[in-house]
Formats: sequence, structure tokens, C-alpha cells
Amino acid sequence: MNYSPLGAAALCALLASPALAVEPAACDSYQAAVTGGPLPPPESDTIVVRWLANANFELGYKGKVYLFDAFFDRSPRSHALGFKAADVKKAEAIFVSHAHFDHISDIGPVSKQTGAPVIGAPITAEIAKKLGAPEKQIVVAKGGETMKFGDATVEIALAEHSTIQPGLTDIYAQLYANDSPPFTDQEKTLQGYVRSLGSFDPKIITEGTLAFALTFPSGFKAVLIGSAGPITPGVRALAEKLGPVDIAIVAYQVHAIADTQIAYTMPFIEMFKPKLFLPAHHDAAPPAWIDLGLEPLFDRIREKMPDTKFLAPLYRSPICVSTSGANKGAVTSFKY
Repeated sequence: MNYSPLGAAALCALLASPALAVEPAACDSYQAAVTGGPLPPPESDTIVVRWLANANFELGYKGKVYLFDAFFDRSPRSHALGFKAADVKKAEAIFVSHAHFDHISDIGPVSKQTGAPVIGAPITAEIAKKLGAPEKQIVVAKGGETMKFGDATVEIALAEHSTIQPGLTDIYAQLYANDSPPFTDQEKTLQGYVRSLGSFDPKIITEGTLAFALTFPSGFKAVLIGSAGPITPGVRALAEKLGPVDIAIVAYQVHAIADTQIAYTMPFIEMFKPKLFLPAHHDAAPPAWIDLGLEPLFDRIREKMPDTKFLAPLYRSPICVSTSGANKGAVTSFKY
């Protein structure tokens, strides 16, 4: 078929238009950007979000990757993530929700390998240093700060960690003992070691948990809440400052009774009014936590917030979202 010069130019212009722009290679790759996987190039308006188990997430944008939490070499019988902490080589910044082992255990090697700043509360900074994070890379935040990392303006709020009723962890331990083979001595040793890579200081609940919001030059906004405790004045002020966000990543954890856990997580979703909601912290950590079903939460969102979309992320699957224009906040692809 022959094209006139004018027709060819028009075709090129059409293919270059945002509506028909080709997705970056990162949208077709299961390799996490923090391990060297492809990133959206600087000219792309796509952000690539990957869940990296537990409450770990990465946001890949314009050649940079922002990492939330560092818990990769996990406890025995956790689902296979597909890479180890030793494989994490790239990050613009690492934001740590709090200093419990299942959020911070690998911060030492990950911070050294990436050279990235580590942002966390004072207790987080103390534990990060003990775990080997270089002191010069540690950035202490108490809530209320605005910082700049790469293309992201980061707003930080003091949050509050969730608590559970006495006896719940014993019930889960009994469940695993009843419904799975006993842990071997080797597994018990590994479990104890992983749990030692963090803190159980009760001050983490009210003084050591942070919420982070990233705003990019196009106005695209993403917020991450690593533990769904009571909503604090700081988190409420953050929501009021941001207005509706494009992505909200909020913990959905611990309580096996769906209505109980929804009552903790749903208020955050309602407050931030995201275009897209992604759950965090909902996978198993034997013998402490079990896998939580997401369908009841999604059903509640569909009922109460029909304009909010949601996805059940899979380890390392790229969720590609537009960051600008009329399509801002819309999922453009999700590789299953």
C-alpha cells in the first residue's frame, strides 16, 4: 500500500498520540525494576506498580524506581517471591513503613546495594542502622515533612499501627498446626532468625509508623499506608491536603473475619478516594498470618465507591497506570 507524504506524517502523528502510545517494555516484564528489570523511559507518562509480597511495593516512573519496605528473604513456607534481597540493586529511595521485621528485615543489604536513602521514623532509623544501613543514607522523619526524591515530592504523615485482640496469634498457630505439617527444627531456626531482624518495641504503634504520599510533576498522586490502625490527625491532614488520589495502597492484614478487617481498611480508602486501590500485607506469613481473601473488600468498594477501581496484584506482575491527561489514574495494562 502506498502512502502520500502527508498521509505518512498524519499516521506517525496518530501513532504518537497519547491515546495510542505503545506501552513501555516494563509493562510486559515480570522482573522487578529494583532487580534490574525494565523501567518506563523518561518520555513515557506510564507508572509501573509492582507488588513484591507483604507490604513491599515498587513504583517505576521515568527511569527511576521508588521502593516501599524491604522484606524479601522471608520466613519459611512463605510463597516464593522470585528473587532475593541480594538481587535488589536499584532504588531512588526506600520508604519504610515501620520497624517490624516484616517491613524492614532486609534494609541493610538493600540499602548498601542500591545506595538509596532510607526514609523512616526514629525507631526505624535506629533499627536500620543496627541492620547495617549506612548512617549517611538514613533520613529520619517524624511526620509533617515534605521531601524531594527524583521526580517525586513526598509528603509524610505520622500514622498508627494496628493492634489485635489477645489470643489471635495463638489461634493462627493452632490453625497451622492442625492444617499443615509441623515445622522442622531448621524451619523454626530460620523463623526465629527472620523475626530477629526487626523490633517489637511497643512505641512502633504510636511513634514509629509512617504514611507516605508521592506526587509527580503531572499531578499524579500515590499514597501508601503500611498498617491500617486508627486514622491519626496526621494522616487525616495528609488526605485533606492531597484531595482525591490516583492510587491508594493500604494494608489489609491480620483479621481472618472479613467484616472485621474491612472496618480497619475501608475508612482509609473512603478518605483518600483513589481512582485505583491496591491491597497490601494480605498474604500469608506462616505460622503467624494466613492468606486473606480480597473479594469481600472489593465487593464493599464496588458497593460504596463505584468510581474506585481495584486489582488483586500478583507478585511482580506489572500494573501500568497513566499519569497524565484525561486518562490519569486509569490502568492501561495488567500482566497476569
